[in-house]
Amino acid sequence: MAINRREWIQQSLLASAAMLVAGTTGAYGCASGIRERKIAGSPILLNWNENPYGPSVSATEAVSEAIKNANRYPDDYIVKLKEKLAKLHSVKSENLLITAGSTEVLSLLGQHVGLQKGEILTAYPTFPTMIQFGERVGATIKKVDLDNNNRFDFDRLSKAITNKTTLVFVCNPNNPTGTEVQTEDLKSFCRSVPENVLVCVDEAYIEFSEAGPEGSMVSLVSELPNLIICRTFSKVYGLAGLRIGYAISNSANITALRNRHLGFELSAGWAPLVAAGATLDDQKFIQMCVQKNNEGKQIVYDAYDEWGVKYNRSSTNFIYTQHDRFDKNVVTKMRERGILITKWPDMYDHIRVSVGKPAEMQTFVEVVEEFLV
Repeated sequence: MAINRREWIQQSLLASAAMLVAGTTGAYGCASGIRERKIAGSPILLNWNENPYGPSVSATEAVSEAIKNANRYPDDYIVKLKEKLAKLHSVKSENLLITAGSTEVLSLLGQHVGLQKGEILTAYPTFPTMIQFGERVGATIKKVDLDNNNRFDFDRLSKAITNKTTLVFVCNPNNPTGTEVQTEDLKSFCRSVPENVLVCVDEAYIEFSEAGPEGSMVSLVSELPNLIICRTFSKVYGLAGLRIGYAISNSANITALRNRHLGFELSAGWAPLVAAGATLDDQKFIQMCVQKNNEGKQIVYDAYDEWGVKYNRSSTNFIYTQHDRFDKNVVTKMRERGILITKWPDMYDHIRVSVGKPAEMQTFVEVVEEFLV
């Protein structure tokens, strides 16, 4: 399915107005959208799935050098970064769109569906940015439950696709549950979706997954014209604060997204572009981050197993934890002890704990044990 550019242009003013009156909602249901961290001392930040080891030395050195060129537009380096990414993913540069984080891709797609008064179908809970942007401009959201293992249930999703469905969203590995699906199962599902329905696969955490790069749907881009993949440098690459990500799709979809993208790829700027390029070349740093993340997760797993706490073994850099073995106010009480963890408004039975450095996870275990019930 090619994205309808004419319809976007005709309704763009309506979309702008709708977003203005809709108010501001953060990516995680926070009314202000502000990620509050103002607590005494030096908090242990286990709440936003950030990489505690980044950015890499190679990235900071590249940014320091690149700032000398800040008086120039970075068009040439956009081309260079695309060439690196194209080689990495075995695609062409025309299959790539550089954005200020993958959330830009998700918001563009959400607005695309909303402007058509279309329907976004997804299993839930999952990462809500596309859903929120779509709802603001008129999209209908259809949610189906995850399966009993907190994974996407493709049988349920397939049965939920109707002639009203405009886009199917799959976050794999999934946020907030930390689970991933079998690669071949996801490929089969993507192939089964009708060509007039877009499929967006968010792979923000793919580098942490057990399947690794082989778990990506990138190999299907040349086969499926309705497939769009989102990637980010915010997680394993340690560049969350520099805001850079990208979309991978066929050239028609990429062109349509670029024409709607307010920054025309220039919004990333010199610093994020060169940091991303340098980190791509620093595979030792990436491997170290994944290894240390696994060490941090194991510290928590061992404690949870000893205490009888239920959790999902994670394919990401966070752990989705069942709440019932802890004090109902554990998030607030941990905050009072200087450790920030997450509970979205619709996490009725769970909390999410990001994985910091092993020493931080040891501290987390020691403190959270006090709130076992």
